[in-house]
Amino acid sequence: MKRLLGFAEFVRRHYQAIIIVTVALGLALGPWTTAPGQALQGYSKALTFLMILFISFTITPRQPGAVMAGLILSFLYMPLLCWALARLLVSDPQFVTGVILVGVVPCAGMAAVWTALLKGDVPLVMAIEALTMGLGPFLIPPLMVWLAGSSVRVDPWAMFQQLALILLLPLLLGLTVRWLADRYGDVKPYLPLLPALSALTAVLLMFAICNVNVPLIRERWALVPALLGAVVLIFPLSFLAPHWLGRFAFNWGQRVAITYSSGMKNLPIAVGLAFASFGKLAGLPVALAFIVQMLTAGLFYRYLSRQAAQVAVVGPRKEVV
Repeated sequence: MKRLLGFAEFVRRHYQAIIIVTVALGLALGPWTTAPGQALQGYSKALTFLMILFISFTITPRQPGAVMAGLILSFLYMPLLCWALARLLVSDPQFVTGVILVGVVPCAGMAAVWTALLKGDVPLVMAIEALTMGLGPFLIPPLMVWLAGSSVRVDPWAMFQQLALILLLPLLLGLTVRWLADRYGDVKPYLPLLPALSALTAVLLMFAICNVNVPLIRERWALVPALLGAVVLIFPLSFLAPHWLGRFAFNWGQRVAITYSSGMKNLPIAVGLAFASFGKLAGLPVALAFIVQMLTAGLFYRYLSRQAAQVAVVGPRKEVV
């Protein structure tokens, strides 16, 4: 068990590098063969199911007062931000859809890890994570109809069925098993392994989307710089705006939780939706977003670490903004 926990810690510490290597490998193999990505694409629903199941074991939902802000950021601010950037910078309809998908999916499990490292409000970020995943199947289809319906055909009922299968069912199953496990034993020593398994499952999905898209990238190479510009702008804005606005209403721990729940999106769900509902080209913006999201999260962690040290010195009522 000690080795498994060591493996989980390795994945947590080096996840940013793992993502970059995975994207590079998928793109490098693409000119030679897309067979690995196509093989994994056939299992995208199962992989997404497992990813949500693994992370749901670690969720213990609570209802802090700031949770509503997290929900508004997840299902209003982020979708509108991604829609605006897509409309301003991207012309290809499937690329537009992929950028919007980045904004509408729930909070990522990694948000809790970053929040814990910064001594933020972990119960708050986990409550936001659980609620965004639970509400996702009901809110994502109408959001996609509203924001992407003019670019591509959106079947909200089919999308709801996909989300119920890959999001709601594993979430409910994981929460139920966790509740039963807590009644009859102590599972806390094993919990650090589950985010690592969820993260590696996400990596497989990311490899697939990069690998199968290489021929399509060649065909639309002239459109890629604008797409990259839109994706690069999403995450700095998704971190900075909530953190700045949070100083008017929340304490330090809540601000950290709200910032990371807004900035960290569950992108493998977006990959699964791209494969299932919109075509693999819509997954390319999501693959790029994997890299930009982790880089932004790491840079913002360094920025907030310095602020956290100052807050610890001057006290919570005199935060340095």
